[in-house]
Amino acid sequence: MQSPSSLNQSTFTISAKSIFASKTFWGATFTALAAIAPIVGTAVEKHKLTVDETVKIAVILFGTGATVAGRVQAKDSVYTPDCLPGPNKSDVEPSQS
Repeated sequence: MQSPSSLNQSTFTISAKSIFASKTFWGATFTALAAIAPIVGTAVEKHKLTVDETVKIAVILFGTGATVAGRVQAKDSVYTPDCLPGPNKSDVEPSQS
C-alpha cells in the first residue's frame, strides 16, 4: 500500500506561479496597507509616531509576512466544509477505486 505522501506525489502535479499572481499575496498586502494607513495618517497629522503605533505597524507587517511565507511554503491543497464555497474534502482526496 502506498503511503499518503507517495500517493499525493504520484497523483498530483505541483505547478508553480509567481508570488505576484497569488491572490493570497495581494489580499495580505492590501489588508496590511489598509491597517497601516490610518496609523500613519494619524501620525502625520500629529507629526509624531508613538511607540504604540510603531508596535502596531510591526505586528501587522510580521503577520503579513507570516501569511505570505505560509503561502509560499504550502505544499498541500486545502478544502472547506461542505457548507462553504470552495473544494470539499472529497474533491481533493484521491478516489479509492
